[in-house]
Amino acid sequence: MSPRAPALPPDQRRAALIEATLPLLRAKGAAVSTREIAEAAGIAEGTIFRVYGSKDELIADCIQRAFDSEMLRAALRDVDRALPLAMRLVAAVDLLQAHMSGVFSLMITLRTSGQSMPSSPAGPSSDYAERRREDSQLIDAEMTDLIGADRSALRVPVPQALTVLRMLTLSSVHPFMHQQPTTTTATEIVDVALHGLLKRGN
Repeated sequence: MSPRAPALPPDQRRAALIEATLPLLRAKGAAVSTREIAEAAGIAEGTIFRVYGSKDELIADCIQRAFDSEMLRAALRDVDRALPLAMRLVAAVDLLQAHMSGVFSLMITLRTSGQSMPSSPAGPSSDYAERRREDSQLIDAEMTDLIGADRSALRVPVPQALTVLRMLTLSSVHPFMHQQPTTTTATEIVDVALHGLLKRGN
């Protein structure tokens, strides 16, 4: 028998359960069992229901966590500002791709797992859309800070540059927007965004 996790306050236990459940949801969808979740978290199955009323409640929190950009924004703040602009943007796009890919893989697996999706994690659709807009604004603020004084080297205003980067990044990982077996890399995205598609000298 694997060692059990130590007792934790409810908030910490919920966070630990979410971290243990997310990889299982991406692999198996909503069909994952509470027994599998408990084994991944190193707890007794009954411990789950001390902090969650049902598996669907846990899944809803996992979806909210997958969409939450707090960890992404913290990682963007950690990008070394001493690096050249292109290298900073490559690091940022790489983080954005990982975040978006995680969201897409979770939603697709849940939808194709043969079970109905849980309720929206953010309440009414209007509230959910507003939270997504606020989240995008927070990410844009981090990206603007990352560009910093190099904004003067751009041919377009920073918001327009970020829109281009976002569109290219989104299309590179969206499961319905690319048919190639390999994903466009962060380096390729930044190169196109900064230098276009023409060969040097043309």
